[in-house]
Amino acid sequence: MSLHDEIAKATIESVRSSIMRHMPPSPQKNYYLWGISNTNPYREDFLQMVGIYQLINLSVQMIGDLIEEVDRQTVAQYCGRINAYFLYEIVSDNLANGLSSLCVIDQNASNRRDILHAFNHVMTTRLKGEHNATAELLKPIEGLTQSISSFAQSLNPRKHQTCISAYLAQHPDVKQEEIEYGVWPMLVANIESCYELAEYMSHFQVGDLLQQGFVDRYQGVTNTIQVDHGLPLGELVRMGTHTVSVVPVLAYFAGVLTEIIRAEPRLYSIIQDGTLADALNTSAVIVRLVNDVGMLLTLSQVERKNVMNQLWDHYHNNKSDIDAIDHLLMSAPDEYTMLTRLQKDLLHGEFNICLHNLAYSNSIDEALTLLDNNLANLSELYYRSQTHLHDLLASIDRRMTNRTLSNLIAGFVRFHEMIYAEPYNSTIGEYVA
Repeated sequence: MSLHDEIAKATIESVRSSIMRHMPPSPQKNYYLWGISNTNPYREDFLQMVGIYQLINLSVQMIGDLIEEVDRQTVAQYCGRINAYFLYEIVSDNLANGLSSLCVIDQNASNRRDILHAFNHVMTTRLKGEHNATAELLKPIEGLTQSISSFAQSLNPRKHQTCISAYLAQHPDVKQEEIEYGVWPMLVANIESCYELAEYMSHFQVGDLLQQGFVDRYQGVTNTIQVDHGLPLGELVRMGTHTVSVVPVLAYFAGVLTEIIRAEPRLYSIIQDGTLADALNTSAVIVRLVNDVGMLLTLSQVERKNVMNQLWDHYHNNKSDIDAIDHLLMSAPDEYTMLTRLQKDLLHGEFNICLHNLAYSNSIDEALTLLDNNLANLSELYYRSQTHLHDLLASIDRRMTNRTLSNLIAGFVRFHEMIYAEPYNSTIGEYVA
């Protein structure tokens, strides 16, 4: 069995186990158990739609070249555990779609903000060990969640409709609304599966890094959805970097590979002096940058100027039809997919460190000038971060007994640079971190 097949098998089994243990009894629970089962005629579409296949591919890319064949089954089990958590995380993450400062506020935006505030608070307090009553503490927002279509909040509502139609045909006593508007059990399972991961890894040296990474993530999401004014670019980068899950994910796999599979006797030293934390945080900065900006980061000053000149020309040639910066960016020709990450976040209303402060400009001219400055500063930060990470990984290599850890981190960053260079609506580019 290939590594991909091992991880796929372990992931689906972990998802099934997690659903059974972590999700409260509900139509949503029954639907997901059916979705991953062989009784679903659209099972492949379901696994792609909910993100399981993308998570499997990421796992293979991350650890495929780092392990011996004898360790495949064990590592696959650990991949399955974290992938089960991310199944729920994708759903809760989708609740923030449409809350960007550049978006027209929809009628349920306020409800979703309230839901996410409560969810993030219960998550962080659970991670800190302050309670064990997740369902009870989330109960006050259950009614609010019933106003939110999880299908509409996803990136592929059409696939959802295909699968739910097949399910309803087999279960005529169930109403579609019970599942489509039944996100609350997923939020409960999200918190419990995250806590379980953190609790298990707390027994290892990487445990504190992982736990703090998760806490920073959920506190960061709260900060991004409540910002209603312009912020300096550096503060937007800091907030955005916390919201990606790079630190806890890399900490998790670092623990698996250097503490569980093969004990690395020198790991303690780079944890104690902050070298590992620095490497993980720098990786998070790079991944956040490529997630939000993509290939624009890699352009030379001349190439970037050409892109901006094209945007200015497009604006001047279509002034009568363009009344806002988001309309300009969405309508601009983009034959080289340079704008794909900006357009993806505009389309789905997601927080973007390069776009957020454009919403507080007084004119399109001012917004274009600010965009040019943002791109220049973020490109500089990208290359500076790459250089710093290279130096950190070289230091880790010198101090460790092998290159497993540095290869893990470098490979993770390269994978995200690769997928975020692709159009967001392509098969390879649709993975969301």
